[in-house]
Amino acid sequence: MSTSADRKLVGNYQMFYRYWDAPCDDVVVFIHGIPTNSHLWDQVIPYLQGKYKIIAVDMIGYGKSDRAPYTELTLPKQAEYMIQLLSQLGIEKAHFVGHDLGGGIVQIIAVHYPQHVKSLVIADGVCFSNWPLPKVVSIRWPTAFEFEPTPLFIERMLREGVYNPQVLTPKIIKYFTAPFSGPDGPQQLQQASFALDHRQTERLVPYLKNIQFPTTLLWGQHDRYLVPYWAQALHQTLPSSRLKILPKCSHYSMLDSPSLFSNELLEHLDMAP
Repeated sequence: MSTSADRKLVGNYQMFYRYWDAPCDDVVVFIHGIPTNSHLWDQVIPYLQGKYKIIAVDMIGYGKSDRAPYTELTLPKQAEYMIQLLSQLGIEKAHFVGHDLGGGIVQIIAVHYPQHVKSLVIADGVCFSNWPLPKVVSIRWPTAFEFEPTPLFIERMLREGVYNPQVLTPKIIKYFTAPFSGPDGPQQLQQASFALDHRQTERLVPYLKNIQFPTTLLWGQHDRYLVPYWAQALHQTLPSSRLKILPKCSHYSMLDSPSLFSNELLEHLDMAP
């Protein structure tokens, strides 16, 4: 199936995305978190190719998308950008898959833009008041070298977020460190951190019970960043959700076990309308 990459203007910024076509109407949209980008899904996408149209985005402020001040990088803003992108691509509805910050973004989309949602998958996602992580907040005012917003900081964050460190090949690490390796990289990563405020998801809590779309929560058994307690709390709040704890996986479950993650995702999509 054909694959393409492009940039579209959303708001005042160019958003980079990759697109895989398929002979079907269903579209799956992948949304990453901090400090990653669309390459987070590289080992999952082959399982879906040919079965679904696929869009994997670099959020504004990340990857190959434009940088912006922190006021333009909040989760509600990112949700707006996503809807604008889909509108430009002529996509009315999609299945949304969000990891980390992307998990919060898909909750916002479900609450505020329900007409565009077919189903949701939240993978080790931010919710309630469980974020931003102290590690992410530390780069706002770095008081020691270990808190400096550098590529080394990103690499450490990745290594502490996987169950099996061997899955982090040099190629994968470079995908996530390179976008912040330039002279302005530290400041850009700080802006991404300053954008994050737990109230952006706390405001959603009264409305989560109204979400009726098929929803699957995929959570790493050993996630030390967003521990599985939050998966259970979110599962109890979302009436149409099912929860799958992924063994021998941590925060980056799609890197720890791409086949397990992908098969659970395919099972979800098979059940969705």
